[in-house]
Amino acid sequence: MNEFLYSKEIECPVCLHKISVTKVKSRGCKVQKRDSDFCVHYETINPLFYDAWVCKHCGYAAQSDKFSNISYKECDVLKEKLMPKWKGRSFEGERTIDDALEAFKLILISHQIRGVNASELAKVCMRIAWLYRFKGNEEEKELEFVEYALKFYSQTYETESFPADKLDENTCTYMIAELNFRAGNYEESVKWFSRLIGSAEARKNPVLMETARDQFQLVKEKLKK
Repeated sequence: MNEFLYSKEIECPVCLHKISVTKVKSRGCKVQKRDSDFCVHYETINPLFYDAWVCKHCGYAAQSDKFSNISYKECDVLKEKLMPKWKGRSFEGERTIDDALEAFKLILISHQIRGVNASELAKVCMRIAWLYRFKGNEEEKELEFVEYALKFYSQTYETESFPADKLDENTCTYMIAELNFRAGNYEESVKWFSRLIGSAEARKNPVLMETARDQFQLVKEKLKK
């Protein structure tokens, strides 16, 4: 196994079997750059590859910080609808991008069966888009999941109370603007960036505002062309 990886034994909250998950040592995570949609590129190992935990016994999948955060009712639904169809598959050890993509898509399946909020679906779709970006030759698939994420961020803005877990209203507004830009919806992007830049509350986050202003200029240049 890679020197920056290590294994940890945990209990699956759905089937209660012991499983081994692979984690990344913090010293192995050296940031190279950040994209305008918060995608982080790393010089060495990418911790995103290992953030999707999957139970090899029942197929339940979730992001590492949410794996144990599931209700008894949701467990029962997964036992009924997911476990009978699951064919055992281990995701332990070093992962390729394709392994990570498969693991995150399994999170989507678990999320859809559980009926989680749009904000959780947006987060997972965004990470799948990033993984396709890392592949470097999957622009259509990346755009497909950018558009899925945009759909769910828009639903989050319309239906959820903020903060939605760790997502605040200004960051959600930014993501809607940025993903519209990436999807080629320039007029819609301008509308959302204008809303954000005109917000007194958003000015309390100078880093977000600076990025928003930079992206706003890029969108306006696209519209002029």
